[in-house]
This record gives sequence, C-alpha cells and structure tokens, in this order.
Amino acid sequence: MTTLTSLNGTLTFGKGYPTMLINDQLHVINKPANIIEPLSRGDISHFVNLAKWGKSIGTDMTAILITHPEIDEVEILPKLAKTIHQETGLPVGLDTRNAEAIDAALSELNPYKSIIWTVTSEEDVLNALLPIAKRHHAVVAGMPMGTTSSGVPMTVEERIKEARTIINACLDFGFQKDDIVIDAICMPKALLQKNSYKITLETIAKLSEEGITTQVGVGNASSNLPDRTHIDLAYLIGAIPWGLDAAFINPGIEGLLPTTRAMDTLVERDPECRNFLKLWRSRKSKQE
Repeated sequence: MTTLTSLNGTLTFGKGYPTMLINDQLHVINKPANIIEPLSRGDISHFVNLAKWGKSIGTDMTAILITHPEIDEVEILPKLAKTIHQETGLPVGLDTRNAEAIDAALSELNPYKSIIWTVTSEEDVLNALLPIAKRHHAVVAGMPMGTTSSGVPMTVEERIKEARTIINACLDFGFQKDDIVIDAICMPKALLQKNSYKITLETIAKLSEEGITTQVGVGNASSNLPDRTHIDLAYLIGAIPWGLDAAFINPGIEGLLPTTRAMDTLVERDPECRNFLKLWRSRKSKQE
C-alpha cells in the first residue's frame, strides 16, 4: 500500500484499497491564452477553483501540470501547490520534471507527503529527481519509458522492463517499495493501435502481482474522440478488476463516483460496502 498525507489526514491506496481518483483538470496542455496568460502573471484563481470543484465532487487528490514556456514553474508551482492544499485539505501531486520547481513545491508542502509523477527510466531523470523525492519523503511515480524503446513501449514485456529500471533505481536509492507507483500507460483509442487497452490491463495485472501500486491517466483514452466521458468511464471501470489502484480523471464525468465505488465493492476494495454506502447517504442527503 502507498500513503500520502495532507491537512485532511492520511490517504492510503494500493492493492485492496479503494481506487484513488485524481483530479486531472489542473493542466495547461492545449489551453487558450485566457488561461495561460493570467497564470503566467501569478493569478492562480482558476486552478484553485478547479481543485475545489474536484474536491466537491469527491476526488481524492489533485494533480498539477503547468509546464509551459510562458510559465515560470519555479515561482508559480510552489505557490499553487501550497494554496490548493490549504484550500482543499487534499494531497497535491506534482506532474513535472523541473527539479528546481519540484524541490520548491515540496518545501511548501512540508511536512506533508506528496508524490512526483512522470519519473521516466532515463538515467539523468532518475539522478535529478530521486534525491529530491528522498529528501522530502515523497512518493515516486514512474512512467515506464525512456531507455529500451523509441517512444512509448507497446508490449507488456517492454513496459515491465522499463518499470523495473525505475523500481530498482528507487530501491537502490533507499525507497521502500510502498513509495513507488508505476503508470501502466493509457494510449488514446483514436490511434487505433491494436490491443492497446489489453496491453495496459496486462501491465497493470503484472505490476499488481509484484506488489507495485499502479496508476493510469484515464483521460488519454478518449483523446480526439467525441463523447469522451463514456469512453473514459468505461476504461476506468474495466481496469479496476485488473488491479488499477489510481487514476487521473476528469471529475465532471457523470456517474464517476458512484460507479467507481460500486466496482470497488465488487472487487473487494470496499468489502463491507462502507465507502459505497457513505457516498449513497451523502448524495441522498443533498437531494432531500
């Protein structure tokens, strides 16, 4: 199991625990100038509101991805991470490979335990980010690519090989296995790559068998397709029984929380239905 901490307490995820849902809407990818320009000036209100919206729906934590040529990550990321944590009380994760920005943001989140995403198997990336993660007691989330393949590994064997490079580097550096998460890689269905979903599912299963906490960026599944929410929800629900522990996802997907918590009960991630019933009672009280 893997743990993060925040003002709200400890968040545990991994095998046998409820699926962790990560608000993935705080990013600058393909965003218009009216989003980028205020952020570049230090106006973080739009992103803080997105984080608060995600919490109101029921996501477990917030991811921040603001890597952009017009944005000074070293200045903005620490401010944004601290403010979102204070406003939501939820754990905040950092999706960047800017070592200086990560170090500054983790310092602002201290003494709480965060997570660094997109740590690839490239030696220079590992050498730059593992010491920072270790110093701040952060979880390392690996993206299994960078050394043995050109581009994204497209077989289970290649992804596991890349994952082991990251896992072994972390273990050698003194990380506990529970503080390592591996992304199984979600490919866009629009690319029409045969068996891409099956490859991801089998990667999840293999990692889970080895006791590694797993994650995927579910939102990638529906890229460049219409009716994205149904594709993403189907992808998520199909992956949970294979051992998926955490998912980056749009909190606005209709039925996301009740459907996820229902699947958690069916696959013994919520064996006594406590989370499912808690959510049901909460939704019922709001309707009355």
